Amino acid sequence: MKIRAFIDPGIETLPQRQKIAEYIGLFIISTLHLLLFSLWTSPFYPKWYGCDASFFTLVGRGILEGKIPYRDFFDLKGPYFFLTEALGQLFAHDRTGAFIIQVPFAFASLVLMYEIALLFVSKKKALFVLIVYLWGNITTLWGGNTLEEFALPLSLACMYIVLRPLVKEHRSFDELSFTTLTVLGIVLGIDIFSKISVAAPVLGILAGIMYYDISRRRFKRLALVVIYALLGVAIASLPVIVFFGARGALSDMLFCLFGLGFSRGTNYYESFNLTWEMKLSGCIFAFVFAVLQRDRIRNEVSVILMAMSAATYLLLHLGTPFHYYFTTVYPALSLALILFLKIYDPLIIFENWKQAVSIACFFLFLVYYVPTGIDNFKTVIYDRNFESSDDFVKNATDIGALIPECDRQSVFSFMIDMQMFEVNDITPCCRYVVNLPFFIELYPRALTDILDMLDKEPPKWLIIGDAFSENLPEIYDSVIEKYDCIYENQAGHLFLYRQDQ
Repeated sequence: MKIRAFIDPGIETLPQRQKIAEYIGLFIISTLHLLLFSLWTSPFYPKWYGCDASFFTLVGRGILEGKIPYRDFFDLKGPYFFLTEALGQLFAHDRTGAFIIQVPFAFASLVLMYEIALLFVSKKKALFVLIVYLWGNITTLWGGNTLEEFALPLSLACMYIVLRPLVKEHRSFDELSFTTLTVLGIVLGIDIFSKISVAAPVLGILAGIMYYDISRRRFKRLALVVIYALLGVAIASLPVIVFFGARGALSDMLFCLFGLGFSRGTNYYESFNLTWEMKLSGCIFAFVFAVLQRDRIRNEVSVILMAMSAATYLLLHLGTPFHYYFTTVYPALSLALILFLKIYDPLIIFENWKQAVSIACFFLFLVYYVPTGIDNFKTVIYDRNFESSDDFVKNATDIGALIPECDRQSVFSFMIDMQMFEVNDITPCCRYVVNLPFFIELYPRALTDILDMLDKEPPKWLIIGDAFSENLPEIYDSVIEKYDCIYENQAGHLFLYRQDQ
């Protein structure tokens, strides 16, 4: 090699250049994937707004305007997520700001998954793992700008810093540095102060490490693992506590994130069903594979895989099964698929019954996510004009045009999704912005607060959607007494407060 390098000095830098080229390729792929399938933020579809995505950018912009989440925006997503949204809005307003911040997170997820795969398998097999992930993510991306996609690279980074010393340096869990354990705790803290379900992979990794110590009766090491992990959680918690405490909103934040979050997680609008389980098929595949192949996988790795898949499976049974929640499955799914490709090399189908069972479980994942991905792909290919989105933006703009600039601090809504406010760049004047019927069921005081607002400090303008009287009858009666509908179209009904009240 030295002789070849002397003849051609460029050979020495070839691996580095190749790695840079690979990363550039991954950046192009991840960005193109977002451009095509992040329907609610991609510049390809400038008039397609999503409700949740619009609310998240709305809160991010509100933070930049001096508003405080939970005190001024009632929701149960965590502060780290909303601060990420604020960072996006710092770069650009509206959905463009969200897309800008999505790009590095999507790129980081792809790079980390690729590097984890290379710890075990060849580049061709690593690319196959990425293809499986990207296809599934056509469905779980859901439109883009979701908490789960921002949490994914953090989980993958935790996997990488734990697996690399095990595989490349042949270390054991005993030799994991305390810095690594602290980093795991920091990510766990960030996840906890975002949404508990996205913490599942990191919880699984820590549980696997602790189980390893318990099974070997290394209780001193176990105590140190717990201490350093808790130190990391404390490091992540401190800025949040200081930020909201200094603004007198700490109790609001803690209640919304944990009190309301617990109520939301145990309130089931949809009963457990086969579709729910099919969405979790990646976890099922990972767990079954880890159990069946534990004799062919290094013990520490199999423990991590079992713990991650079990934690993810359990936590994703909280609440409701929206598509984007299942982005959290990819760390366990990808690791299981990587290990499968490593063990069965060359791959001979139905080599043994354990392999057959593993393939059958993975097939369940394909059965659900291939057709749903095709449906979303057809949307991109055949619905390029998005006429309904164009109509909505026009109708929403027509409504917003009737509200004078001087009155835009006094606008609220009922049974209207947040696309209306994003299109018109208006911030609602009440904290109960979205999912009002649902939040009233979880937190009845919300109804009392709204009725009190309508009685003492009524907004000058209300934008109201259909089925208002059926969904919010108590509020409907109060509105009809004090407001007149002055304009309506397919996007909503515009009400003006009677001046003679």
